[in-house]
Amino acid sequence: MSAPSAPRPALKYQTLDALTSLRRSALHSHYRRVVDDLKDETSFPRLAAFLPQNIWAWARSYLKYAFRRKHKFQTYPPTGERGVYTLQAADGGQVFKLSIAGDWGTGTFEAAQIAKAMLAFDPDYTIHIGDIYYVGDDREVSENCLGKTEFGYQGVTWPKGRIGSFSMNGNHEMYANGDGYFNLLLPNLGISTSQDKRQLASFFCLENATWRIIALDTGYNSIGLPILGQIPLINLIPGVGASFKLPPESLEWLRDVVRPQERPRATILLTHHQCFSAFEAAYPQAAKQLKDLFAGQEIIWVWGHEHRWAVYDKCSLGGITSYARCIGHGGMPVQIDRPHDNAPVLFFDERVYGQDGSAKFGVNGFLNMKFSGNMVTFDHRDVNDKSVLVETFTALASGRFAQKFDYVDPEINRQSGPSAEALQAGGAPAP
Repeated sequence: MSAPSAPRPALKYQTLDALTSLRRSALHSHYRRVVDDLKDETSFPRLAAFLPQNIWAWARSYLKYAFRRKHKFQTYPPTGERGVYTLQAADGGQVFKLSIAGDWGTGTFEAAQIAKAMLAFDPDYTIHIGDIYYVGDDREVSENCLGKTEFGYQGVTWPKGRIGSFSMNGNHEMYANGDGYFNLLLPNLGISTSQDKRQLASFFCLENATWRIIALDTGYNSIGLPILGQIPLINLIPGVGASFKLPPESLEWLRDVVRPQERPRATILLTHHQCFSAFEAAYPQAAKQLKDLFAGQEIIWVWGHEHRWAVYDKCSLGGITSYARCIGHGGMPVQIDRPHDNAPVLFFDERVYGQDGSAKFGVNGFLNMKFSGNMVTFDHRDVNDKSVLVETFTALASGRFAQKFDYVDPEINRQSGPSAEALQAGGAPAP
């Protein structure tokens, strides 16, 4: 099963090959950044980074940030802008549209195609779930998100919604201490119709009388101590490795401003890191912190970080009943793995995507959401703007959801759940 190969443009974009096997560590990301700078248009001489004249450049790149303080965690002032925005339609109607991508900030041709497809949806809002590569500094924010063509590659621009656009914080932004993210990216985002509503913090909320979309920052505490925080086993010592905990300021904001217990809504929770995974390590710390705030409620939990697409069955994640969706396939080379045995995976994607006719990676993609009354439709789409799965959630008065699958592409892997016949019999025709 192969997705069509996208034609390569004449412009020089970052390549998926250059991002293959990138490990999730500050050391390796800075190393790969220097290696990437060394290569020419036709080769990727990884070993060249170990030559004496180059390894010091890598060391300087890492050490430039390693012993600096990370950027102060930004929060909202006690009065004025509090980070809660009205979910509305630009045309004044009752149907609201959002387009979301995760791990998109790579500057690849595929990222540019995803941006183009998101804009074709004409969304009211767009949200990036986080990760700008390699280290999310000013250069990479400028090139991979703000469309600046100044550093050797064709710039790629994050697509903005008609009303607003937001970006969450990931671990790669923090490899440069968060400076590029907080100082350069956030001032370019927010509600586009108001200068007073620039994005001020890495957590925010969009809501109306029925729905609430909450974005929280698991990236800020995703790095540990310099050097020691990168060493296996040693990084398990408390205070040495990353904690992945939500910063207390965001929890206080959630409890006192959003107030999900006092003002319940049908909730879609966005985080960069996964609370649970059928494929790799999980980060359950956020769920433990949030459990009491969402007691008795179901949520739809969407995350990135894993460079894949996966749809899970309803299950309890750290004590929170959730419908979990992984969409970390916006711009990175997509991993093709099978889930662990007996994992609650309903759908995943093993299709291969080739550049210049060669199948190397999984298929990149993104998620469109359309809200109408108490219903939201999730349209999972790939890099070719093809719909691969459509599902509908209906918010119930009990704080729960009714959920059904409307369409699934026959090439998508089905781990469990309804048969193809049942899906097609009860669902809508293929978009």
